[in-house]
Amino acid sequence: MKALVKDSKIWQWAMFSFVVAGLTGFLYRLGFLIPLPFELNLENIRHAHSHLMFFGWASLLPLYFIKLDIVPGYHSAIGARFMKSGLWSVVGFGLLSFPFFMVWGYSSVPIGEATLPFSVIFSGLVMIGWYVFMIGYLFTRFRKREVIPNVWFEGALVMLFVSSLGAWGVGLVEMLHFGGPLFGKALTHFFLATFVEGWVVLVLLGLIVKALNVTEEDLMLSPLVLVGLIAIGSPLTFPYGISESMVSLNLSVAARMGGVLVAEGVLLFVYSVVRSRKGRLGIWIWPLLFLGMKGIMQLIAAVSPAGLWLSEHGIRIFYLHVLLLGAFTTGVTIYLMEGLKVAKGYFYGVLGSVGAVILSLILMTSFWPSVLSGIWIYTALVIAALLPVCGMCIFWWKMNKVVIRS
Repeated sequence: MKALVKDSKIWQWAMFSFVVAGLTGFLYRLGFLIPLPFELNLENIRHAHSHLMFFGWASLLPLYFIKLDIVPGYHSAIGARFMKSGLWSVVGFGLLSFPFFMVWGYSSVPIGEATLPFSVIFSGLVMIGWYVFMIGYLFTRFRKREVIPNVWFEGALVMLFVSSLGAWGVGLVEMLHFGGPLFGKALTHFFLATFVEGWVVLVLLGLIVKALNVTEEDLMLSPLVLVGLIAIGSPLTFPYGISESMVSLNLSVAARMGGVLVAEGVLLFVYSVVRSRKGRLGIWIWPLLFLGMKGIMQLIAAVSPAGLWLSEHGIRIFYLHVLLLGAFTTGVTIYLMEGLKVAKGYFYGVLGSVGAVILSLILMTSFWPSVLSGIWIYTALVIAALLPVCGMCIFWWKMNKVVIRS
C-alpha cells in the first residue's frame, strides 16, 4: 500500500487516460445517432479511443505494477530512475498523441509549408518510453541480487518489445513503398495481436499469480511452458484481423495454430488456479471467468469454418472487449483495490458497468436475432458506453480518499 500511495501520480494518470478513452468511446457510439461537432471523423475517434486505451491504460498501468514488483523500495537506483522516466514518457507522449489521433487520425498535420504525422511520431515516442523502461528493468534485474525473476512479467515485456517491431515496420514499409498495402496492414495487425494476446494476457496472468500466491505446484504445466504457449501463439494470430479474402491458406492455418496455443495456455492456467484454490478465489473469480470466456471463444474460432467467427467485425469487437475490458480492466482494478484497501463495493460498480458494455455489444453481432434489431440498439450502446466511465470515476474518487487519509 505504501508504494501505491507514494507513487500515486502514475496510476492517477492511468485512471485519467481510462476515463478520457471511455468518453471517446461514448462519443464514437454517439456519432451513429447524431452528427458530431467540428466535423469529427468516426474513424479518427476510434483510433484516438483505442490508442489512448492501449498507451495510457493497457501499457502504463501494468508497467507501473512491474516497477513496484521489482523495486518496491529501491527508488534512488539508476534502474529505477530509468523505469520511472519510461513511465512518464508513456504518460506524456500517449496523451500528446490523443488530440492528433482525434482530429487527424494517421494523416499528417500541415505546419507552414510542411506536413508532419504527429500522431505517428508521438506513438513512436511512447514505444521509446517502453524501451527506456525495459533498459531500467534489465539493469535492476542483473544488478540487484535479491530480485527473484518473474517469468510472467518478463515474458510479457518480451511480447511488448516484439509487438513494437510490428509498429515500427508499418512506418518503414510506407516510407520505402515496400510490399504493398497488404504488407502494411499485416504488420499493423501483428502489432495488435502480439500486444493484446501476448503482452496483455501474460501481464494479467502475472498479476493473478502474484495476488493469489499461485505456485508452480498449483499449475498443470510449468509457468515457463504456459508462457511459451502464449508467447509463441500470440504473434501468429494476426491474420484474424485481416479480411478473409486477403488471407492465404498458410496464413489461415498459422492463425488457427496460434489461437489454439494461446487458448490452451489461458484455459490451462484458469483451470489450474480454480482447481488449486478450491473456492478461495474471492473477487478474482471475475477476471478468471472473463479469461475463460476469451479462451473458449478463441478455441472455437480456431476450429470453426473461416467465415463463421472472428472474421465478423461485431464478434471480433465483442471478443476484444471480453479480454481488454472484461478480464484486463477488472483484473487491474482489483489489484489497485487490494493494494489500497478500497471497499469491494466500489469494484462491483466497475464490474457491473463493464458487464453492461459487454452485454450491449452482443446486440451488434449475429448472435442477436435480426427481428429484434432496430435503431434502439444504438441508443442502448451509447448509454452502456457511459457506464464504465461513471463506475471508474467513483472508484477513482474513493482511491484518492484513501491516499489523502494515508
